[in-house]
Amino acid sequence: MPDGESTATERQLPVFEQRVVRARVVDAPAGDTFAAIRRIDFMRSPVIAAPNLARMAFDAVRAPRRREVRAHRSIRLGNLIGPQGGFEVVAEEPGRELVLGFVGRWWEPGYGRVDWDPGAPLSSIAIPECGVGTWSFTVLPYDAQTCVLLTEIRVHGTDEKARRLFRRYWTTVGPFVRAMARPTLSMIAAEARR
Repeated sequence: MPDGESTATERQLPVFEQRVVRARVVDAPAGDTFAAIRRIDFMRSPVIAAPNLARMAFDAVRAPRRREVRAHRSIRLGNLIGPQGGFEVVAEEPGRELVLGFVGRWWEPGYGRVDWDPGAPLSSIAIPECGVGTWSFTVLPYDAQTCVLLTEIRVHGTDEKARRLFRRYWTTVGPFVRAMARPTLSMIAAEARR
């Protein structure tokens, strides 16, 4: 980023307790790479599918009446946005940056989703005992046929209880979240090269 310019992720959630950042060079134009973000099927990677299917099964055991668990054959970004997926687009600069937001109590069944206003900056959300998170993708052109693709996850607890509960939850899921970032970038890169 040029000096003095902040990312949409930074503007949405400048304070956080957990962060995962991964990057890779993609041998494809920036526009093709940005478009590929919405086309990949996350379930094609066992590293991504296995922990997510395990979480759905775990939720079904913990709260069988609250949420129906379905074995998804395909999950694309569009499936994750809106009431069913829980994420909302909170910022987008087409061709360059996409930031998704999520507010909930991840340590509860169904990720403890709560209603929130996706039009407000995530940093302003003060719903008690919640985690506020961003998941972003940034594409930086290098030359006409090459770019750098970044993904970043940030999480902030709205109060001390949320931070304590999320730290405990992150001890278990953090390694899986970190492991999923690289296959996500690899799938986007492969899709962009097609």
